[in-house]
Amino acid sequence: MHRSNSPAPFAARFAKLTLGTALGVVMASAPAFAQDAVPADPLSQEQAAEDQAITVTGSRVVRDGSAAPTPLTVVGAERLEQRAITNVGEALNELPSFRPLVTPATQQATGGNVGARILDLRGLGATRTLVLVDGKRFVPSTTQGTIDVNLIPSSLVSRTEVVTGGASAAYGSDAVAGVVNFILDDSLEGFKGAVQAGVSERGDFGSQNVQLAYGTRFADDRGHFMIAGEYDNADGLGDCYTRSWCPTEQLIGNTPAGAGGLPASIRGGPAGTGTLSSGGLIVANSGPLRGIAFNPDRTTFPYDFGTIFGTNPSPLFTLGGTESVRNGFLDGILLIPPVERYVAYARGAFEFSDALRANLDLSYGRVDGTVIGSVARSTVTIRRDNEFLPASVAAIMDANAITSFTLGRAFMDLNGSVNSARNETYRAVLSLDGRIADGWRWDAYYQYGRNEFQQVYTGNIVNARVTNAVDAVRVGNQVLCRINTDAVTTNDDPNCQPLNIFGAGNVSAAAEAYVAPSGFQTTDSTQHVVAGNVTGSLFTLPGGEFAIAAGAEFRRDKAVGAADALSTANAFWSFNAKAVNGTIEVVEGYVEASAPLLGGLSFVDTLELNGAVRQTHYTRSTPGQSETEVDATTWKVGVVFAPIEEIRFRATRSRDIRAPNLTELFGPVTLGRTTVLDPLNNGAQIQVNAFSGANPALAPEKADTWTAGVVLAPTWGFLNGFRLSVDYYDIDLQGAISTLGAQVVVDRCAAGQTELCQFVVRSGTTLVSVSDVLQNVSAITNRGIDFEASYRTGMGALGSLDLRLLATRYLELTIGGVDRTGQTGFRPGTTTGVPDWIVDGNVVWTMGDVSLSAHAKYIPEGIFDTTLVGPEDAGYAPTRANSINTNRVDSAFYLDLGATVRVGTQAELFAVVNNVLDADPPLAASAQGATNQVYFDPVGRSFKVGARIKL
Repeated sequence: MHRSNSPAPFAARFAKLTLGTALGVVMASAPAFAQDAVPADPLSQEQAAEDQAITVTGSRVVRDGSAAPTPLTVVGAERLEQRAITNVGEALNELPSFRPLVTPATQQATGGNVGARILDLRGLGATRTLVLVDGKRFVPSTTQGTIDVNLIPSSLVSRTEVVTGGASAAYGSDAVAGVVNFILDDSLEGFKGAVQAGVSERGDFGSQNVQLAYGTRFADDRGHFMIAGEYDNADGLGDCYTRSWCPTEQLIGNTPAGAGGLPASIRGGPAGTGTLSSGGLIVANSGPLRGIAFNPDRTTFPYDFGTIFGTNPSPLFTLGGTESVRNGFLDGILLIPPVERYVAYARGAFEFSDALRANLDLSYGRVDGTVIGSVARSTVTIRRDNEFLPASVAAIMDANAITSFTLGRAFMDLNGSVNSARNETYRAVLSLDGRIADGWRWDAYYQYGRNEFQQVYTGNIVNARVTNAVDAVRVGNQVLCRINTDAVTTNDDPNCQPLNIFGAGNVSAAAEAYVAPSGFQTTDSTQHVVAGNVTGSLFTLPGGEFAIAAGAEFRRDKAVGAADALSTANAFWSFNAKAVNGTIEVVEGYVEASAPLLGGLSFVDTLELNGAVRQTHYTRSTPGQSETEVDATTWKVGVVFAPIEEIRFRATRSRDIRAPNLTELFGPVTLGRTTVLDPLNNGAQIQVNAFSGANPALAPEKADTWTAGVVLAPTWGFLNGFRLSVDYYDIDLQGAISTLGAQVVVDRCAAGQTELCQFVVRSGTTLVSVSDVLQNVSAITNRGIDFEASYRTGMGALGSLDLRLLATRYLELTIGGVDRTGQTGFRPGTTTGVPDWIVDGNVVWTMGDVSLSAHAKYIPEGIFDTTLVGPEDAGYAPTRANSINTNRVDSAFYLDLGATVRVGTQAELFAVVNNVLDADPPLAASAQGATNQVYFDPVGRSFKVGARIKL
């Protein structure tokens, strides 16, 4: 990050210097992405020289950014403009070092902060990525205690600086994976605006965006005022059946493994269902009722199961058949939900004197999103005297002395559960700073933030009510629920309405209101921060000034929430949000120092050491539980060595911590559904209840981080303008707060890891539920190599050419003993992995008033699931419970093209075509379709056009 010891309004005056010197750190400041700026106000030469000492993200010591020991990537506003991206989170999620695990494209059936964009560095989890705005924490704005960057004013972000290494000693908890610092443009004068719209080639995925901003100076340039607003609307995508590739692959079970010479799991489709249908299917392994299904008029027809693999006559999925046309596990779930976003921002700054300058920042953000959850599915018992039982079926039962049967029903006629969420954030920051004496500065600020989250869901069934309502009998002239007519009075429910589930479309309005009531959750989070810092130089060393920074901070985060009674009792089919109530108070202090030991010598251009230590005290409380306290010490040491100016080596070693946040400690444990392969039942594919959420017994995480790298910045010949950085990172996280994945919990319990069996519930040998709650998993190991290269060259009359390449080679991502490296599939009940490689490249050709750009991204062939074994893997045998017909996912290549034409001196027109080749995503069966939307594009070819002005 770029952090000045002068207040935030003066940060922009040093933007050009910052990015210029950052060339020595990484190529990220290539001119194609540089952000020019002018001084915010006139300064004396002495004052200007002092303010040119800057702070780089990951360090608070005043320094030249090129000497930073920690890898740094800079993303300028130009990238957003070239790609026509209106949300800075979307731009960052394109970078190889980020795993875009929480975006609108990954929230097809998930409740909570619908439409949120959460940053996840290294695949270590979003809670381990510290997000700052102008060097200050942003108020927690999701139900997971993380930051939804939708709420940050993207139109005012002049650049974003990303430190991809531990920085807890400099900035505190959460910086295990790194720091993302959004630096706002605080020097705007005049008016600027932009409008754009987009649509996919198939006529969906529409979007509209408007951005407006105005800035002015007053009081002889001592004051500055700025106000901005933006509106963004995205229509999202339809369900799986709006894309031809989507229904073509699901995970189909073959029980027992090896039956027919086939493995336990088969990726194929379109898949039908073996235990339910949209109008109701009688589930019977044999006998006269097997395969009877119901039409909308309640008449019957023989159900076509399609191809059944193995000996289980009633599997979860089959290949083809009646329900493969519209599968109840895919129907209605939006591939991308619609999201609407509003952001407003204002800043006032005033320089009273060299000793005192002040800023006041006010911001507001709101995100509205809607998801349609998976279609409710029930398996119920139907007795012979059921009032709605068709006569033809009753006759078969009478003829064969059958008193009851099991019916499987997918409630497509109820259109799935609809979850509408609204997330609002208010933030106010009062900052002060000034000079103490030559070479010494101070700064302090108070921040107040408030986040208000609410979600309301409708059409979400309560399974217990379905069981009551479907058991309908006639008493005289009335049709009543049996529970209200039997001799038992303790189970009566006067609200129960008889439910006819024979044939789609026969559910009465009264029955629907009873079995599918609405639910809600609210969470109000507040944050108070008071912090102060002092920086300066103590003495002179052979290489320069020995500089230090010291400071203290108090932070108080509080969450107060509520939820409906049914959700609290996990009664709904899905979502089941809970109240979050708790408080965390943090008191901490730090000291950091930079010691330039040598410099300017024949073979030692630079030799510098850097170190920091931070002591932190946490106090945690929630109603009804005893208060707990935690102390933690973090530290960092780094070295920079440059034998000559063009070659620079750097390394860091740090101890980082992350204390569990409010939601992890005191948040909800929610009920959902997931699919697992049961190793105790020959790998049978089973849908089970899955509990996930908080654990009040969590302890802090501790991470040991190493980084080492080299930066090349030649200044000779045709290589002048070329920059290359290569950085290795190794993060060893102990006691990591994470989930293992329901499948891993089941597998390890079955393998004898008895401490996990408390999270697995069986009825006899039948698997009933899995609790995949947060735990201090034994370890997470994360290793890899980052590459960044850029080159800019002039071509005379042909203009200029800018090239930038970013790549990450993931060497290891081991979570709880399972290495997910190379995994690009996202099987239900598992943890998302990371590809072996992610490569992102950008080329910009500018000639006169025209600029053309090309952006490409490549992900190589990957593994579907690293816990499975396919024919491509060593040790494959179809009789293994974890065998699969293929364990590979195809590679993906995406090409985007853009053009910008300047009109006069104050306007420009632009257009972008994304996924020019209209590449379908690689098949990789997931919970909501045939691909992994964390990494692969579900939209296809799409277009954006717009205009920008600056007056």
